[in-house]
Amino acid sequence: MMDLPLSESVKLVGGARFESTDIAVRLSPEDQATWVPPGGTAIADLQGNEADVGFSDDSVLPAASLVWEASPAITVRGAWSRTIARQTFKELVAVFQQEFLGAPIFIGNPDLSIARLKNYDLRVDYKPSDGTFLSASYFFKDVEDPIENIQRVVSFGFTTPVNYPEGQLSGFELEARQELGGFAELLEGFAVGANATFIDSEVTFPQAQLDEFAAANLPFFGSTRDATNAPESLYNLYATYDIADTQTQFALFYTVQGDTLVAGDSTSQFNYIPAIYQKSFGTLNASISQRLMKNVTLRLAASNLTNPSIDQVYRSPLIEGDTTFTSFTRGVEYSLGISANFSF
Repeated sequence: MMDLPLSESVKLVGGARFESTDIAVRLSPEDQATWVPPGGTAIADLQGNEADVGFSDDSVLPAASLVWEASPAITVRGAWSRTIARQTFKELVAVFQQEFLGAPIFIGNPDLSIARLKNYDLRVDYKPSDGTFLSASYFFKDVEDPIENIQRVVSFGFTTPVNYPEGQLSGFELEARQELGGFAELLEGFAVGANATFIDSEVTFPQAQLDEFAAANLPFFGSTRDATNAPESLYNLYATYDIADTQTQFALFYTVQGDTLVAGDSTSQFNYIPAIYQKSFGTLNASISQRLMKNVTLRLAASNLTNPSIDQVYRSPLIEGDTTFTSFTRGVEYSLGISANFSF
């Protein structure tokens, strides 16, 4: 990495990193074990090592950013970088997977490849006074071989990941933070903040899938669709209260995730399978942390306090309105932890 001042107010930061990826999956199937081969239309016997994975990749990932301190209160940053998105073991292992009893079935794809991204970012930070922070940014990601979830049907329906040829992700993010102690002594230690992200995404259908749509005589609505796992919007509101004398912090966070594509539309044996979207929902999290000693902190947290219903629906231009696919709650989660920091 290099940090190069170009002038008193402008600096260039650049460099590159080398990443080596080796992923291996070895299955030991029992007698009469079965699986669904990638792209297959029926359950087959799993024999030998046909579902094993041996994936290796070496990548040089450059990055560069330009930072301009336009004034003591305003900083402008522009950045470009290349990154990769690796396959997870869940996405690679070709066995039947369910998060809970009755949940949708997920089956991995041992042929899945790594995704490669070019990232472009422009950000403006504004600090008009101590305790006040405002920010606005634009981002664009150009993705090669994005990993996308689609649906398949054999004797049952399931979701599986595949590589699409290309995709794009862009959007805006707005952020604001404000410490309240400057307005009244009673509010000392309080801070509030919010951020909002608006996302526009699309991926290009593989030609094989376009051919499937054509063979099923389905009306088609273009060569692209939304990307999976990219919500239309994200909203976060939070408040914190720090008690300096006792080194105690209280925090409250509320997050709203917009409609999100879970699995794209597809066909099976000339039958159309609509896309599955997860409808917008909000979650409330809270935490309390207490410094016990100089380097030791105790933390109690509660996640998903509102425990909202998470509704996933079939959605398509060919269907009038939404049709429920599944609806569930994740439950409230409590955690207690203790951490220690040491400096050498």
